Amino acid sequence: MTTTYFSDLVVEFLHQQGIDTVAFNPGASFRGVHDSLVHADNAAIAPQIVMACHEEIAVAIAHGYHKASGRHMGVFVHANVGLLHASMAVFNAWCDRVPLFVLGGNGPVDAGKRRPWIDWIHTSQNIESVVKDYVKWCDQPVGQRATVESLTRAFKLMNTPMPAPVFVALDFDTQEQPLEDGVRLYPATATEPTRLPPLDRETVRDLTGRLLAARMPVLVVDFSGRDPETVAPLVALAESLGLAVIDRGNRLNFPNTHPLNVSHTGTELIADADLVIALEVQDLVGALGAFLPLTDQGLPANGADVVTLGFNELLTSKWAADYQQFVPVTRSIAADTAASIAALRTAADDPAGPFADPGFTARRDERAAALAGVHVRARADWSREAEELKRREHIHVAGAVDEIHKAVRDEEWILANTGSLTIDGWVKKLWPLERPGSYLGLNGGGGLGYGLGASVGAALAHRDDDTVCIDLQADGDFLYTPSALWTLAAQDAPLLVVVMNNRLYLNSTQHAQRIAGNRDRDIDRAHIATSFYDHPVDFVAMARSYGLRALPRVEKIGDVAPTVGEAVAHMKAHRKPVLVEILMD
Repeated sequence: MTTTYFSDLVVEFLHQQGIDTVAFNPGASFRGVHDSLVHADNAAIAPQIVMACHEEIAVAIAHGYHKASGRHMGVFVHANVGLLHASMAVFNAWCDRVPLFVLGGNGPVDAGKRRPWIDWIHTSQNIESVVKDYVKWCDQPVGQRATVESLTRAFKLMNTPMPAPVFVALDFDTQEQPLEDGVRLYPATATEPTRLPPLDRETVRDLTGRLLAARMPVLVVDFSGRDPETVAPLVALAESLGLAVIDRGNRLNFPNTHPLNVSHTGTELIADADLVIALEVQDLVGALGAFLPLTDQGLPANGADVVTLGFNELLTSKWAADYQQFVPVTRSIAADTAASIAALRTAADDPAGPFADPGFTARRDERAAALAGVHVRARADWSREAEELKRREHIHVAGAVDEIHKAVRDEEWILANTGSLTIDGWVKKLWPLERPGSYLGLNGGGGLGYGLGASVGAALAHRDDDTVCIDLQADGDFLYTPSALWTLAAQDAPLLVVVMNNRLYLNSTQHAQRIAGNRDRDIDRAHIATSFYDHPVDFVAMARSYGLRALPRVEKIGDVAPTVGEAVAHMKAHRKPVLVEILMD
């Protein structure tokens, strides 16, 4: 009779919860689960394994996979050292509000069962303390029944608003025990997340009154696009009410080509905003300060009402200050985003309601026309600036971003990563970000090493369709986790990696220039220990050493679009990854 072990039940739980892929760098502390994942008798239910060469890469892969698909990829990390390696990527996911199911091995908690040396240094009391301040929930259960309960609770909590990573340590000894009589999984429905309600009638009435009275209402969005189904209803709501829209861009929340979108325009038109509705906005002070003078408390100096709608305050860390500066807003509302948009749309589109009044519709249409004028002029200016920058001797990031788009504009593309704030800023000005889910945002926590792994995850999510997944990869970020190329090649994930190589840690160079300038010192020395000028990296050779197709490095602006086009053609024909390196200022 074949023995069933507890680790087999862990695999059954992953299958029950729809996890069809797991990522990890192998480690002895979860060898029991590893054996169950590859055991022939579990082949029908076991998730596919994506092997990574570093735990930070494994977590980033799961991070990008979820952002691209909305599905979960499990992550296993080795005891102590593996979790420490993974911790930076877990922090990125925490700040990015991405639910990740991270399971860690731990040596035998029962010290009598530890092997000399290795089991002692790879066993921790409260191993979850490594990440406890930037996961939503964590546990170190001992025993089979306790572990089943912990897995179930963790899966439920990570998806309950506000979504975020969770961590459960799997005791080495418990994994390897034969399954005890009576130990079984909870029903699959036990992990259904708790739901927030929509706006109640009183709140809808209150917001209706504020919107009717406002001369210049501004809608600020940030994370609502994590659910792509919210984009079209949000556009319809903004059109019905004539709202100026500022997209902070942690997801694709609102099409950047829509005439009501005045993000990045710096226009004076909204500097007199008298009502701001912030929908799932993380950094409220940063959002408000982008277009309004603020008091030292972060409030609009002109006295504008500020209403927040979302669930940021349902999740805060006692360690990381990613909750941002406190703002004493006019009203703070916790409610389901999609249902709240629907409730406001019902009020806005009611043919017998207050928004149908001719006086309101006239003000709305006048406001919308003015906003459209600002939008059109700004996009024309950005396009003109990019064309002018293409005349430089060396490739400028704006010109490169524009030429890359020319090569892919007729494809069904997804931007899995935009590498840096500089690249990201030009993407948002020059690319038409219109299709829900086509832009996945930055890393969340500002931690380098995210881009390549997350892009591999996004490409794996789209390996069975014709989507062109694109990683606009900053060179400095790349060098944190270059071995992600091994996983990319081993998985044949269809990803276009465009290395935007300026041979700099640009942000650090800019800070060095700023401090030198402030001190009246030589800013020409700012590149020291912030650049790769003296020892440049050959990313093409690196990619080829991992078995990837890599085209010759691009050094002229006129070669960007043809080279990227060639790479896309190869990727589409073979559904294999390709790397292009662009040398730029």
